[in-house]
Amino acid sequence: MDRASIDQGAARTAAELRLQLAQMTAATQMLEQRTADEKSKRYLAAMEQSICRMLRVVGRLELSARLGEGGEPPRLESELIDLAQLTRSLGERLGELLAYAGVELTVSAPEWMGALADEGLIRQMLMELVSNAAKAGGHVALTLAQHGQRAVFTVEDDGPGVGPELLSRLFSSAEESVPDWRKAGVGVAIARRVADLHSGALVAECAGEGKGLRVVASIPLGTPGGGVLKTPSALSWDRGGFDEELIALSVLLPVEAFGPRDN
Repeated sequence: MDRASIDQGAARTAAELRLQLAQMTAATQMLEQRTADEKSKRYLAAMEQSICRMLRVVGRLELSARLGEGGEPPRLESELIDLAQLTRSLGERLGELLAYAGVELTVSAPEWMGALADEGLIRQMLMELVSNAAKAGGHVALTLAQHGQRAVFTVEDDGPGVGPELLSRLFSSAEESVPDWRKAGVGVAIARRVADLHSGALVAECAGEGKGLRVVASIPLGTPGGGVLKTPSALSWDRGGFDEELIALSVLLPVEAFGPRDN
């Protein structure tokens, strides 16, 4: 069987998994509305936690295809968007969720910064970087700044840092150009691929053992005249009924972060 056939089979499998997970989500949400017992609510929240973690796997499988796996051209949907608003709104939601895990997220962004970019992929890149940083330390800083004609995102943590060998392997451009969702370190690979597709770059530096890690992603602003500015959405919803920020952080969050919510 050739690679194209394998990829088509994976896409069909992902679609079928989404359908089943959506049905499970609908069932748990109906039960939540009819359940007053706190113990039962906790069991339902645990089910939703598992659903989110499965949706995360499915989403990465689908994302790998969108980024160009299997010989297909990558699919970018570039629009003129406000990166500053995207960073602030995304950071606010991620901060709310990370508080459940005892992680503090601080966000800094200018009043406005327009760029021609794929909102969904930039959002995914930032979620991957923040999620990785949150695994390492109790405080994460997300910063957006303009350097010349480039937008520069910086994600820093206060964790133990990364050794030179691992740092080189994870952030080397010699790694596969399209991230393999099955491998460890895929979050970094996704972020690097998104930066590459925007004609940008992803680099990292560690000041030494115990001094945390800083990851910097930069993309050109590319704001042609006459573009129609799109306002970034406050939340991005997955077809399973959960916001994508919850799915992205589902491997970090305790069961208390799941359960009844206002849609």
